[in-house]
Amino acid sequence: MADVAKPCTCSPYLNICCCGAKNGISVVQPACQNLPDGSVVNNPAFVPELDKSFWTYKLITDCSQATKAISNFVIPVCDIIPAENIIVSEKIDGCGQFVPVPFTLTKTDPNFGTAPEGFQFLKIETEDRYEKGVSVEYRLEIVGDFPLAVQPIKVKAGTSILTFECDDCFLVPECNPQGELVLIKECGHTIINNQATLHYSLSVTNIGNAALDDVDFKDTIFIPTQLITGPITVTPPTLTVDTTIPGQVRISGNLGTIEPGGVVPITYEIPIASITTAGEYLINNTADVSAKGTKDSASCTTKIDVVELRADKCCTIDGNQGTYTLTISSENDSPDIVVDIHDHMEVPTGVTIKFTSFNGCEARFSGSGDPVPLNTDITGPVGLDFICKSALIPSGGSFQKTLSFTLVSSSVLGTAVIDNTITEVIPVDPGAQVLLGVLNLPASAQIDIQLNMICQKPCL
Repeated sequence: MADVAKPCTCSPYLNICCCGAKNGISVVQPACQNLPDGSVVNNPAFVPELDKSFWTYKLITDCSQATKAISNFVIPVCDIIPAENIIVSEKIDGCGQFVPVPFTLTKTDPNFGTAPEGFQFLKIETEDRYEKGVSVEYRLEIVGDFPLAVQPIKVKAGTSILTFECDDCFLVPECNPQGELVLIKECGHTIINNQATLHYSLSVTNIGNAALDDVDFKDTIFIPTQLITGPITVTPPTLTVDTTIPGQVRISGNLGTIEPGGVVPITYEIPIASITTAGEYLINNTADVSAKGTKDSASCTTKIDVVELRADKCCTIDGNQGTYTLTISSENDSPDIVVDIHDHMEVPTGVTIKFTSFNGCEARFSGSGDPVPLNTDITGPVGLDFICKSALIPSGGSFQKTLSFTLVSSSVLGTAVIDNTITEVIPVDPGAQVLLGVLNLPASAQIDIQLNMICQKPCL
């Protein structure tokens, strides 16, 4: 088996295989390699927490006029590994990071012949991504751990087929002689129309060379009791769902026989029908799969943010200036949220006002959507819409904004009322959090205009 991944130093630089050049081309297997997380480890290496092994090879082409560029090459790998369990990444010297590239799996090839017994060719076409005077690394990311075998790597350059082999390398993954289970799991959630749904995707693979009978599967998902689940969908439908224990969803069943190289996909979706209170909720789970002589497990976590807010509106007056103050507050254990706040003002008939500032918010005339000008008399009847965009409501805190106007004149006999109301509070990213609601919405305050102005709901 590949050694478990551990830190590897690149100085002094070492290779585990460097057989020498042919026609200006060399194939090398370095002693160290880069994993997708940026760490430098031994080559090959097995990462238990990912249930994946990593194998890195390097192709070097010189600048000689006689040298032909590499068009394609093959690496022998265990013949029961399915394509969906492999990621091949390429890093061209001096050109940044590893990027995934296409590949094919085949037992026979018109250029390279038949793969060795128990192996298949993993074939990579260069597709003119590079030519000569270059060093290119290829990293194979394969689900499972595999025994080490020594096999040649073959390269096609021009019309030549070049075989690179040494007595004790190149190291490639061969098949396990017995059946062996590998469980890979991914989880997450979506929020659509303010409703959260948990998504789980698993694959159970037999990476060994013998069939496994009576493969047993169990998964326990720990869901906080504040989240009330709806009907759960599971594939394959032969698996059973048990929700009798509060805060747990148990999914289990027998997967039958898995042949060598066989993969059983498992998915389930768990809708969250309702939520009792705001907060940050972690959903943890661990799945186990087992058969005679082999077992594996996988865990994952997802987090759902649930927010509840409160809206308030009050007013003050100072001479002929009126000010409305809007406040949006975080309720209970709500996490931070960024929202757009929609506000509406009604200016009655016969009343003229003007604004010198909108305090960072947008202002438009209701209906037409035309911008409201500053330092310009505005005479009612008219409706005005204000939007305060990307307002941060911190956890345990609040957001406050004032909107002031100057009363220019009033021709009203008796009392006229300027009404100001918070109408909507809309999350900027509705797919990121569940909004339980906004208490006290709509929130209004009014300023009466007579011979002077009277605030009906003074700020405290």
